[in-house]
Amino acid sequence: MLTMFNNRKDFQNAECDTAILPVGALEQHGSHLPYGTDTIIAGELAERLALTLDAYLLPPISIASSIEHRADKGTVYLKADTLALVIRDIAESLLYSGFKRLLLINGHGGNWILKPTIRQLNRDFTDRSDEMEVILIHTSVAQGRQHEVMEHTKLDIHGGEKETSHILHLCPEHVKDYAPQSAPTNVPQDFMDYFDVTELTEDGYWGYPEAASAEKGEKMMDLMVECSLGYLQQIEREKERIRKLKN
Repeated sequence: MLTMFNNRKDFQNAECDTAILPVGALEQHGSHLPYGTDTIIAGELAERLALTLDAYLLPPISIASSIEHRADKGTVYLKADTLALVIRDIAESLLYSGFKRLLLINGHGGNWILKPTIRQLNRDFTDRSDEMEVILIHTSVAQGRQHEVMEHTKLDIHGGEKETSHILHLCPEHVKDYAPQSAPTNVPQDFMDYFDVTELTEDGYWGYPEAASAEKGEKMMDLMVECSLGYLQQIEREKERIRKLKN
């Protein structure tokens, strides 16, 4: 694995053509979790994948698209189109220096702009005959198996059982007591298009932090790594199927 702590010779001698970029957020997660929760979780998944794939682990983008939390002091965000341009520039710079694959590890649901951005980038690279692809993996990659670990699989969206479990596992010293809310938030998730999260919730979190544990966080992270690698293998199998059809 390569990181920003490696030097020029390390990069020249390494047979590495995959870069991994964690993309998180800097936004409130209730009274019990740090503002960097999404960045911490995405960074951990990215590092584990980089170790497995012997890839270049890039420093995380910790300020991204968090406008739905802007009413809360401490939240800092980019506009969605700004984030899209940043990702484009990073992908093109990696291509120029010899990389062939960029994995984006997205830790924040509000970074929805990443999906159309990478779709456009991949078509642009194909049209230009550039040997480069961008793959998006969300930290919800194991959502279909989340029930194997978590008690709550619905309406646990932000700072709830899953995210609190992750932070209890990764850096428990940064988890404080949660503030009980009089009732769970049960409006549709897309209400964040119209309201600030601090208007929809009493303490900024949306879920069930009382059900969290470090053990659940560890098991969930292992499952996320497994599902991420399975997703990459699925892409490779599809490429092979398409190649055979064309030959």
